[in-house]
Amino acid sequence: MEDKDVSNYSSSSSHRLPTVSASQALQKLTSSRFRTISTGLDQLDAVLQGHDADSTNPPAAAGGLSRGEVAEVYGPPGVGKTHLLMQASAGALHAGDSVIWIDTSHQLVRSRFIEMISSFRLPENHEPPSSPPTTRSMPELLDNFHHFTAPTLPHLLALIAHPSLSFPPEKTSLIVVDSISAIFATAFPRVIENYDGNQGSAKKNDILQWAASRRWSVMGDLISRMGKLAAIKNLAICLISQTTTKIRPETGAVIRPAISGKAWDDGIASRILILRDWSRAIEDSLSRGEQLHGIRFAGVIKAGGISYSGMGKVVIFTIGRHGLEDVIVDPGRKKPDISTVPQAPPLKRKRDEIADSQSEEDGAGSDDEFGWPDEDGPVGAEGLDEDG
Repeated sequence: MEDKDVSNYSSSSSHRLPTVSASQALQKLTSSRFRTISTGLDQLDAVLQGHDADSTNPPAAAGGLSRGEVAEVYGPPGVGKTHLLMQASAGALHAGDSVIWIDTSHQLVRSRFIEMISSFRLPENHEPPSSPPTTRSMPELLDNFHHFTAPTLPHLLALIAHPSLSFPPEKTSLIVVDSISAIFATAFPRVIENYDGNQGSAKKNDILQWAASRRWSVMGDLISRMGKLAAIKNLAICLISQTTTKIRPETGAVIRPAISGKAWDDGIASRILILRDWSRAIEDSLSRGEQLHGIRFAGVIKAGGISYSGMGKVVIFTIGRHGLEDVIVDPGRKKPDISTVPQAPPLKRKRDEIADSQSEEDGAGSDDEFGWPDEDGPVGAEGLDEDG
């Protein structure tokens, strides 16, 4: 890692974003390749850009994940969150861009990812403008895939907040963090380890309040830095997260992302909830004679900074051997009844969670806080796990 803050995140200058000419900005806005990244699911791509998934006339403009923004994909384990972003990564690679994948808890399965890359077909409106379709070999595609490991939250903060001169690599369009909730759960456990019970409950409450305050502060600092990185480098940052369930008197049981809060939610431009339904009745109502197994529902709860109620705009897909595939509902059949998932209201910090012993002006990711050495070492090993 370099000592110099090459991205100028900590600069006091009022010019936070690089200056570009009007013609350059217009060219990027009108070129689909610079605006979105396809997920490989036509319906989901359309909804992410504010269109209707059930439209019989799909939009001519490219859809998908918007560049320059931070998106979050969350849901219970095993529903296909990693698969969705693996397919989006394959799309970015086929478009000629570079992809960064940051693992925080488990390694990406190399064999499965290569299989999805081989099977992916880039939509025509995502091809580079004014050029014929390009066929790239697997070694060429993998050369543009950069795999990092961030085993702790300080490693991730160092990678995002104090990048080296080579990060992110040239032509990077997508950064995936898998998973953001796991790394926060490790950094801020709910149970205090090595706590001396003789210190009394008051001391324990002070420790818990300080930890809660630091968690809120670090969350806000990290999402702010990610937003700046996405905007400055014109890339999409996608975060994978788990879910938690809260029971409240006014709403009952609600499902919400494992990481949530006003500052965090404001920094997320698009949010996708993925659920899986094992109901045979729903599979029968969707199929037209063919066998369907493992139906998934992707609810776009937020897109382009606009939030939707309940599950938002829902699209249906399956995960097959070669990747994710759209499930098109027969217009003559009744669409399955998908129960709305109540969403928890934005969380607010309690008064006693604001630590009095620390200035609010202290950096959330300071070197002293996490014990980083004076000279930064390597953040993570680059390379893919052979078989996960």
